[in-house]
Amino acid sequence: MSTLPALQWRYSLKNFSNRKVPQSQVNDLIEAARLSASSYGLQPYQVWIIEEPTLLAQLAEHAYGQSQVKHCSHLLVFANETQINDQIVDRYFQRYYQQTSAAIGSAEGYADHIKSALAVKDEQEGQSWAQQQTYIALGALLSEAAMQRIDTCPMTGFEPEAFNRILGLDDKQLNACVICAIGYRDQTAEPPVKVRIPTEEFAHFLA
Repeated sequence: MSTLPALQWRYSLKNFSNRKVPQSQVNDLIEAARLSASSYGLQPYQVWIIEEPTLLAQLAEHAYGQSQVKHCSHLLVFANETQINDQIVDRYFQRYYQQTSAAIGSAEGYADHIKSALAVKDEQEGQSWAQQQTYIALGALLSEAAMQRIDTCPMTGFEPEAFNRILGLDDKQLNACVICAIGYRDQTAEPPVKVRIPTEEFAHFLA
């Protein structure tokens, strides 16, 4: 089964209809993000789902008034962890031992390797790494949404500090990295032409 027809169908929707995305499908999108690939499997991010109209309107004030934030069915806020240290590795291996048949302590060498790899990153590099992983999860969610014919609009045009304050993310050592509005298009609207780099300019095969 190919995702290509779904990706050809999707575009970043600016004007959402009043139709709500069913909770079961919202759950599917979140699951796609949860199952996404991430470096070492550490998943240094969370997703916050907002649908309360008053809160959406408040957040829209800090997203340059973009109407899709205020009028979408749900707004998904992808928040990366701000403390990239040994604790994030320890939490992963706690899950690893709980969810697999591996003996507790059997992966200590690998855990130490990951800790060493992260330790060489300064604070800015750690934040950049965590945000990169967050974008991979967003990509998985966008693909799943397209497969289910749910419209999306990923955005970086917002004030992270304001989102962090309103949603209480600072206290949770999280930072709003990227947001994604979801919902449905007006079926009477003509979808825009998809403009992309031609394949022969985009892909370069080295034999």
